[in-house]
Amino acid sequence: MANAQCGWLVLLWIALLSGCQSKQRAQQEYPYLIVADIEGCDSCQAKLYINDYSTLQDIDTVVAPRGQFSLRGTITQPGLYTLYYFSRVNKTVSGLVQVYLPTDSIHITNTGQPIRTKFYQQPEAGSYLQNTIVFSTSPRQQQWEQYLVLQDSLWHQYFVDKAVVVAKFSETFRSGNKALIEQWADSARSFDYRAASYWAAAAELFVRRYPASEVSLWAMLENRHDLPSAARFRQHYQAMPTQLQQSFYGQLLNKALATSESRNQKNQRFVGRRIERLAGKTPAGKELNSKQLFQRNKLTLVEFWASWCGPCRMEMPKYYGLYKQYKTKGFGLVGVSLDQDYNKWVKAIAEDSLRIPHLSELQGTHGEDIQRFAITGIPANLLVDSTGRIVAVDVSFPKLHKKLQHAF
Repeated sequence: MANAQCGWLVLLWIALLSGCQSKQRAQQEYPYLIVADIEGCDSCQAKLYINDYSTLQDIDTVVAPRGQFSLRGTITQPGLYTLYYFSRVNKTVSGLVQVYLPTDSIHITNTGQPIRTKFYQQPEAGSYLQNTIVFSTSPRQQQWEQYLVLQDSLWHQYFVDKAVVVAKFSETFRSGNKALIEQWADSARSFDYRAASYWAAAAELFVRRYPASEVSLWAMLENRHDLPSAARFRQHYQAMPTQLQQSFYGQLLNKALATSESRNQKNQRFVGRRIERLAGKTPAGKELNSKQLFQRNKLTLVEFWASWCGPCRMEMPKYYGLYKQYKTKGFGLVGVSLDQDYNKWVKAIAEDSLRIPHLSELQGTHGEDIQRFAITGIPANLLVDSTGRIVAVDVSFPKLHKKLQHAF
């Protein structure tokens, strides 16, 4: 009996010890020290945040008279932190830098002149780190800067490609060929909305280079709103080690990707339903005979967008390109805007040269069609057949292109 009691006491002691150790692990704190020298930052205020990619959580703050300051404390979550600083005297001096914590120490130097020759130096581009040196002993910090260099190179390529398109448009404009002028004018106008795809491409290139790195999670999280990249990011995520998938940032990425995926899965319930009418009116204030429009085409894409939505205006010209390619074969396109400001709506249509039927209730997210089709984020679309039956929801550009190639 005594042995049994001793056994229970031992088990109880082990359980208590295990509980204390778990609690200790959960409350583990990591010290950090950041020293900075920011040139020209008089009465400099600096704030340290952790970014969980939904909110910025304030960790520490300091005010220094001449831009020389240090931040010292503890954190409970290792990861990527953002240091934001600005001068309360000289409003032109401000910046931010992202650092991995914890590490032995970090020293940040920022000057008024570019000092990072490995970053591309474009008047319109160039990383915010081009004036900054970040000394850190962390390998993760070094990898993160490799990603920023890669991002910078793609950002540089964006301007190179844009210059080529603009030059081609200028050359074509002098030719007098109206069809070519229209084609290159569309490309030139829409190019400003393609930047996100270049940044996402940088993330994907980095992930391919470092498929089992925590930094790859950060790169994909930085570009999580680029809907065309979501499916590829999901494949990269699933190929990662289980430990990374279940980490703090792995769970954040999984949740962010699931948000895009669930919208598509949720809206699949509309497949098979018929659209009898669309509630909005044209810029001229007239109703559109939706049934007649659908009957004229084998397939029609109803694209939900808005003038203020950057990703929408990046995607719309791509779909418009498919429309011009396949419209004579039976493909239609209609834009349904979530705008509330009539002038901004029609200005965006003119700027992007979208010569398709346009509708808007000018009620933003409170419109009848937005509610009826549960549109919770844009860009979004419905693919409709000649009878008005919805055959697909949220069709990506590559999938639609492939579908049209088979259909026509």
